[in-house]
Amino acid sequence: MLQYRVKPLFSLVGLLLAAFVIFFALSLCRDGVPLWDGATLKTATFVRDLFGGDTSAPADTTATTTVDVGKAEQEQPEAAAAAPAVRQPMDTAPKTILFIGDSMLDGLQPRMAAYANHNGHKLYGVRWYSSTTEVWGSSTRLKQFIGKYKPDYVIICLGANELFVRDIKAKRQRYVDEMLRQIGTLPYIWIGPPNWREDTGINDMLAASCRKGSFYLSKNDKFERGKDGAHPTRASAAAWCDRVCRWIVNDSYYPIRLDTPDKKFGTSNGTEVLQPNQK
Repeated sequence: MLQYRVKPLFSLVGLLLAAFVIFFALSLCRDGVPLWDGATLKTATFVRDLFGGDTSAPADTTATTTVDVGKAEQEQPEAAAAAPAVRQPMDTAPKTILFIGDSMLDGLQPRMAAYANHNGHKLYGVRWYSSTTEVWGSSTRLKQFIGKYKPDYVIICLGANELFVRDIKAKRQRYVDEMLRQIGTLPYIWIGPPNWREDTGINDMLAASCRKGSFYLSKNDKFERGKDGAHPTRASAAAWCDRVCRWIVNDSYYPIRLDTPDKKFGTSNGTEVLQPNQK
């Protein structure tokens, strides 16, 4: 009598075991089991979960990840200065340009204003006489002017008052970094100083600090000097500006429209002047 009871029990266990094996095998199929007319039988994932299998979406997934850019820039300010070494296409849209620097803007800004007027840009200048990277980088002035004028392009001309600072990297690097941090992801061009003698490293430091294609080296240009032997004459400064603008169009990382203007000089949309030692 016991023999007849055991046989059905073994049959039941066998059926359950066979069903489990089939279920186990199906669970390993990531994309399901194809049926008919394009239909697919979706399968469970418990086996892949149990044994640590990859349950992520396939490589061609259209899912995207949202990144808090502002937070990322705050946590990693150096990332704001980095950029791929791929030149951007010419941007022909009108720009609001913030042009900041030292007294070299006396000669450069009127010619730059002619370019802005001719090409539909707005130009705002900030001249901080006798200023240096230390003066700018130890304050929040740059950030304040960016907030005020809301530029989408920044041009800097700074470094002439630091040509002969010894051990310049140790004394100035942190201020250059701070200026670039305040600029953030805005497109910018840094015009190097118009050397009248060999410098102690300011140009090398600026070239290494700026994004690729964002630093214009002026030290090898030819200039006619004013009475102080340092500042280019008005005509020479205008020619300097022409060279910078051609470089922006043809060689810079951020080319914008800068067709040569008919007029020699132009009028800026606004200019602010800061005196030495002004905070």
